Amino acid sequence: MNEVVSRFREDYQAGISPAYNGWLHGAFIFGVGFAFIAACALQARGAGGWWLSVVPGFLVGNFGEWWLHKYALHRRIEPLRALWQRHTVQHHHYFTESAMTVSSQREYRIIFFPFYAVLGLGAIHAAFGALWALPFGAPAGYAWALGGMVHYLLYETLHTAAHLRERPVYRWIPFVNTMRRNHWLHHHQKLMPEYNMNLTLPIADWALGSSDLDRGLLGTLFNGYRMDRLKPGIRERLGDVDFPPRLTPPSPRD
Repeated sequence: MNEVVSRFREDYQAGISPAYNGWLHGAFIFGVGFAFIAACALQARGAGGWWLSVVPGFLVGNFGEWWLHKYALHRRIEPLRALWQRHTVQHHHYFTESAMTVSSQREYRIIFFPFYAVLGLGAIHAAFGALWALPFGAPAGYAWALGGMVHYLLYETLHTAAHLRERPVYRWIPFVNTMRRNHWLHHHQKLMPEYNMNLTLPIADWALGSSDLDRGLLGTLFNGYRMDRLKPGIRERLGDVDFPPRLTPPSPRD
């Protein structure tokens, strides 16, 4: 970790309230999220084949996440300036390709969305579900909203997993391995405005051409830590670094 990043982290951590607890932050997000999902599931009973409405709900969440990340979090749009400030100015200075991990639960403050975001996203998914219910019925609308909230909780799960210290088991967990590698490459200073905008499953990245990989959809989803299928030109911009990168000199026994 270079001195600039180290100093930025120290300053950011100094500004976190002493009362902040990352575990409670996560518990609130997932508690509200799971309650929302349970309520939607109860209301969607009897939906029959309309239970498949969870799929478009999830996919709209996936493409919406991609759009927000690319066009609001990495570009300064005045009405959404706070999002850009939190993401590009803070998150991408706190985490770089050479300093991707946290060392304490207090640092979850720079990873999780704010407490109130789950309430706002719940309202958005409910609104979309209500629109879906107009032609297809209320149970289908609840199923849609459920799919949207599942997507958001998956976002928080995989984004957090991408910033945890490397463990051998992560290499073998589907989607966790893919998104750890994808998100590391996204945080590379030479690539972040262009590649790997999804933090959940890289469906929109594959469909819209912003994946760093030259693979089909299944290959992109289950790529894991592989670095041998990069699009032309990306390897030259990355240099010789591999994933997971060595962040310290190897010891003699390595």
